[in-house]
Parts: sequence; structure tokens; C-alpha cells
Amino acid sequence: MLRESKIMLANIDRYFQRKYRWRYHVLVVDNHFYDCYSFFLQAYRYPDKLHYSYDLVEFDHNKAKYGQVLKDLRDHYQFSIEFRDTHHLVHPGTDIVFDASHGHAFSTTYHGKNEH
Repeated sequence: MLRESKIMLANIDRYFQRKYRWRYHVLVVDNHFYDCYSFFLQAYRYPDKLHYSYDLVEFDHNKAKYGQVLKDLRDHYQFSIEFRDTHHLVHPGTDIVFDASHGHAFSTTYHGKNEH
């Protein structure tokens, strides 16, 4: 088993607490900005909208290593897996100025390029 797989599985054991009314899934990001793959454990507690994201492992772009780490994850756990790619970022449609679900419990204003 690869070192990255061992790190990921150890971090899952640390953060996956199997609590009542919690949902978990794994988020895999192909990050082209930093030229790496990142794995996160996403945790949601019902009925709260706030979610928690735990870093599991991050490693350089290497298709063979990526495939093996993903296989090791699927062999040990049955999480749903969400894949994201930074080449395909999606704008939410409008700028978000109030978002109580993600810890922004107050209104924010966005300044133009010439404003401070």
C-alpha cells in the first residue's frame, strides 16, 4: 500500500466518527492551480446546513498513484465520492453577500478594483 493511501486511511479513521445523524462523503479535487490531487472528508450534521471539511491527503499529479489511492479508498470504505476539477469552476450566478450556512452570519460588501 502506498504511503499516501496509509495517510489517507489514518486520517479517515481519525475524522470519521460515525455519529448519529451525520452524513459523510469524500471529495476528490484535481487541482490544476497547485498541480496536485486533494482528498477531503466532508461531514454534515442533520439538520444543520454547516458542513465540515477535513483534509485527508494531498499529492502531486501522478495518474498511477491517483488510481491506486482511489482503489485503496474504495477497498476500505463505501463512501460516496464527489469529483471536482479546477478547470471547470462554476460561478454561483451572483456574488454571495450573505451566507449564514458557511459561517458568514453578517452581510459583506464587495469593493471595486479602485476601492479599498
